[in-house]
Amino acid sequence: MDEDTESDAQIVAAVLGGARERFSELVRRHEPAVRATSLAILRDHHATEDVMQTAFVTAYRKLATLRDGSSFGAWVLRITRRQALRAIRRKKEVTTLEELDISGGEPDPVGTVDDEEGRLTTAVAELPEHERVVVALHYFHQLTVLEVARVLNRPVGTVTKQISRAHTRLRKRLSRFNEE
Repeated sequence: MDEDTESDAQIVAAVLGGARERFSELVRRHEPAVRATSLAILRDHHATEDVMQTAFVTAYRKLATLRDGSSFGAWVLRITRRQALRAIRRKKEVTTLEELDISGGEPDPVGTVDDEEGRLTTAVAELPEHERVVVALHYFHQLTVLEVARVLNRPVGTVTKQISRAHTRLRKRLSRFNEE
């Protein structure tokens, strides 16, 4: 069977059955969503790489605890979110006054404001963290609102409200871009 047609559950079963090398298929399949989730929280490419590695290693080590292999994607995103939040807490604990970023919290440059996509990317990067994460998962990784709620362990109504508020903020920000 072609690896792209196999379900996550089938690959998880193969890994648990002794085909450990098959875990790389899960990594390849879910790496974009894991990267986006971590980057949406951390807004730091180097820290994101560390969190991704830790999240996948944790998922591998705890794979036998996953009850339903078909939920691997949502499960690894929950692990990623927890690891990213831990990284933020650790950074806050060790940050000195000299290390503080006093630039006003500008996001990492991820696009130019010369084009529509760049303006949108910049506007999304400026959203509050909780809204940035739901937007990234819902729109950039095509998760349903229900899947986003499960990944983030939030009620569906909360996720819906966060998406709605993000839309409002994005509309305002993008209209300012158009005026500039």
